[in-house]
Amino acid sequence: MTHFYYSWCAQQTTVDFPVERTERDEFILTDGKRVYDFISTSFQANFGHGFEPICSRMVQQLKAMPIASPKSSFDLKEDVSRRLTDLIDLDGGKIFYTVSGAEAVENALKIARQITGRPIIAARQKSYHGASLGALSVTGDWRNGPHLTFDEGTLRIPEYEDDPELVRTEKLFQRTGPEQIAAVILETISGTNGMAIPTSQWIEGIQNLCRKYGCLLILDEVLVGFGRCGTDFAFHQYAVEPDLICMSKAISGGFIPLGAVWTSQKIAEYYESQTLSCGLTNYAHPVGLAALDGVLASLSQPDFRQSMEDLETCLGENLARLRQLDAVTEVRQRGLMSAISLNHSAPTWEAAFQEGLHLFSKENLILLAPPYISSPRRLESAINQLKELISCRG
Repeated sequence: MTHFYYSWCAQQTTVDFPVERTERDEFILTDGKRVYDFISTSFQANFGHGFEPICSRMVQQLKAMPIASPKSSFDLKEDVSRRLTDLIDLDGGKIFYTVSGAEAVENALKIARQITGRPIIAARQKSYHGASLGALSVTGDWRNGPHLTFDEGTLRIPEYEDDPELVRTEKLFQRTGPEQIAAVILETISGTNGMAIPTSQWIEGIQNLCRKYGCLLILDEVLVGFGRCGTDFAFHQYAVEPDLICMSKAISGGFIPLGAVWTSQKIAEYYESQTLSCGLTNYAHPVGLAALDGVLASLSQPDFRQSMEDLETCLGENLARLRQLDAVTEVRQRGLMSAISLNHSAPTWEAAFQEGLHLFSKENLILLAPPYISSPRRLESAINQLKELISCRG
């Protein structure tokens, strides 16, 4: 029995994960066995486990100024905030920093309710937005159930495939009273609920509904931001301009807890005269900002982006071969993220781990999100391992 909890499971069912150290894109277990990190740990280690451009900036910051007041200003804080806003590539706006994705969602919900004066947030059923109580209230999957969430403040809207023209969704808005709806929150592309990729018609239609009824649009890019889906942010693949964007995970490469909310210029102007009642002790932590500095610097390097594109091509070519298996019914890919649907139950996390692969599986679904720094050769080897694992289960 350990003196700590394992997350998201009954403690007696937990399979131990005895890691001694990590190297690039692998876990090294205490017995020396190597396990390929096929989902970048929990989708945050996009730059692997020891990426020098991020680690060195963090070390430099620890030596120069390891802690700062939430209200302080310093060059790094302004510089990375400006560059992050530039990466988002919308009309201005400002950044509010957090230390997790759940807190990013919490603060986005607070801001939306404060600005509109409306109590209800519309959200999809197949969604996950974080483990804190407000974020769980808009979450629609199994994690919502046990926690007595504030469901009276959440309006469930149909999935995009069930209401592609948004006829039912608009009727729900009208029945609820659009003057009660503060915002719609969406994962631009969902993660652990199946990597659902909305059509342009649907997600742009959601934006049109928001504008029609005076609601805000919140996009949750916690899992899919910072290059994961082939563009800097997944929303760049759609003709949408959200009011708020939630970020975390790859924002620091997972090397230190960090999150953020981008708000539009209109929201930024509102808070020039109104009190922003949001704050955290470790707001804009300087070591976290140093990690973000390394992330932004890396994503701006042409050679690094080219290696990401090469890895994306490698993933696509190998997934095409995987599609030929009788057990595989569908493969979805965006950038360096993919979902594989099977006609039988997927190998469990434990079974894959025993075979040297760390991946996410659920029911008949496997999710893959390899680190950006993997080599095509290592990625191809991991796909071959996965192919054998799927074939053995068939």
